[in-house]
Amino acid sequence: MKNNSENILRNYLQLSKLRIILPVSLTGFTGYFIFNPHFSMKLILVSFGILLMAISASALNQIQEVTLDSKMERTLNRPIPAGRIKINNAIIFTICALFAGTYIIYSSGNLLAALIGLFTVLWYNLVYTYLKRITAFAVFPGALTGALPPLIGWIAAGGGILDKPVIFIEFLFFTGQIPHFWLLIVKYGEEYKKAGIPTLTDIFTNDQINRLTFTWVLTSVIAAIFLCYFEIIRSGLVIGILLAASVFLIWKFSALVKSGADNKKYSTLLDLYFLLVLLLLISDRIIS
Repeated sequence: MKNNSENILRNYLQLSKLRIILPVSLTGFTGYFIFNPHFSMKLILVSFGILLMAISASALNQIQEVTLDSKMERTLNRPIPAGRIKINNAIIFTICALFAGTYIIYSSGNLLAALIGLFTVLWYNLVYTYLKRITAFAVFPGALTGALPPLIGWIAAGGGILDKPVIFIEFLFFTGQIPHFWLLIVKYGEEYKKAGIPTLTDIFTNDQINRLTFTWVLTSVIAAIFLCYFEIIRSGLVIGILLAASVFLIWKFSALVKSGADNKKYSTLLDLYFLLVLLLLISDRIIS
């Protein structure tokens, strides 16, 4: 009985994609904390609400793409195509996570933050998910979903939708989504083709995609440095760490262009860079 319960929990954790979703919640946490740099129960609740809404989007995406997932080696063992979770149960799970997340953000933050959260889920599942089947460039509108969680946190803390700090943070995480996705395309392009999904590998060579990826990494680094230039990050120590990390990232990714490698380490390196930026933003507010 205990093993069965553990298996059920493991399957729903896989459906939730917590490893990918947790950083989304952290961006919402950062958006809130930058505006209101005090640890509070509201901060925790808003971050948890963002986590639940992201989980609902992930689960709904797997419901929508169960047929495609069953055609690709990297996804065929997900809980729904593998038959470990029935679609009806996944739908109930999705609805519960969506309503709970929306309510928590509304009650702990405000209505506008909750509405932006709902818009993010709808944009991801009703726009991006279907554009992927039509165009290899769906990542551009899709990247918007990675830019909005910091805004949800910012708005929930009392900030304005057009405030300069959060606009620059949104732009940073928008640009960061693109090279991350293209690194996956180089690695799994053939699987996408087999599933009938248009990919950049149909249009560009791997070397060209690597060069485009490097360009977007460079754009993300410039966007991160803008945080210092416009005094969103003020601490000299934090600025120094960010500049050193940015130079290191560019140096490492320059090897991607030279060698044409498509190693997983580049995706991990990019993830670590953005995690560091989030931690530096939080640290700067604590120091200030």
